[in-house]
Amino acid sequence: MEQYMIDTDDGWSIHVRRHPGKQPVLFVHGMGANSHNFDLNQKYSLFRFMAGRGYDCWIVELRGRGKSRRTHAPKDDWNFEDFLHRDMRRTLGLIREKTGLPVHWIGHSMGGILGAAFVECYGDEDVRSLTLFGTPLAFEPFQWMLKLWGTMAQVHRVLPTMDQERWGRRILPLVNRNRKALNFFLRYLANPDNIDDDCTLEVFDKLVTNEAAGIVLQFSDWVRSGQIRTTDKSFSYTDNLGRIKTPAFFISGVHDLMAPSKGTARQIKNLGSKLVRHLVLSRENGFVTDYGHGDLILGKKAPEEVYPLVDDWIRSLPA
Repeated sequence: MEQYMIDTDDGWSIHVRRHPGKQPVLFVHGMGANSHNFDLNQKYSLFRFMAGRGYDCWIVELRGRGKSRRTHAPKDDWNFEDFLHRDMRRTLGLIREKTGLPVHWIGHSMGGILGAAFVECYGDEDVRSLTLFGTPLAFEPFQWMLKLWGTMAQVHRVLPTMDQERWGRRILPLVNRNRKALNFFLRYLANPDNIDDDCTLEVFDKLVTNEAAGIVLQFSDWVRSGQIRTTDKSFSYTDNLGRIKTPAFFISGVHDLMAPSKGTARQIKNLGSKLVRHLVLSRENGFVTDYGHGDLILGKKAPEEVYPLVDDWIRSLPA
């Protein structure tokens, strides 16, 4: 395993791990998460699965989590554009420097939004394909619980500064005592019936990560407006999906409340790519259960029935 620390132009050092192989594949975690999103343990690790298939696997931890550190940044705050134009642009530059090849971008939730936004802003020179798990391209009017949360985050500015890592660990005893007590909350993160109890404990212990007020307030703007857009609202990533010419594979959960599959189906029609695939993981479509959001990667049978889909997709792409 190789490890790198990449310095950004605004005083952060971004941690990147690599398992060398052939075709470069980049894993980008979601909001409020870290690299454990794709590498939780020996069983639940798409990163290790793809490395075992011979891919050159790279996994990044965005600023503010894991081993990524603030070196001389003036304040401990960030937004989506910092992730996009600083952390990810430097990461893609490193991979290009080391391999000379574009990456197959694999993102979950916000990690997928970053992939789409990167191609919109910088083209597909450094991105060979997109594999996006539970990735919203816009937010729907019927997602009223998210809109309510977004309004609360704007009115009660203390919400974005809550210590999620500490609260996640405080929830652990409750999870141990009464799993059903948390099911309503958990359904926005995953289908709780599709997550092993031990896996749930590890998620709260290792995966839940603090975010800065900047990105939380920006996300609250997205869910209230329906548009995924820049902090200053001058550019809409939702309105510029036609710029994406890259082959794209969207993997949705039929019970995903964060990125509803019906909304994804509507939005992907706006992509400029000639090669777009959308698969909804449900019993109706032949999967063992109806998937939600986080269980797209961490579900009980995800290693057996979901991980191979990514390998098959990449191998199916024209040379």
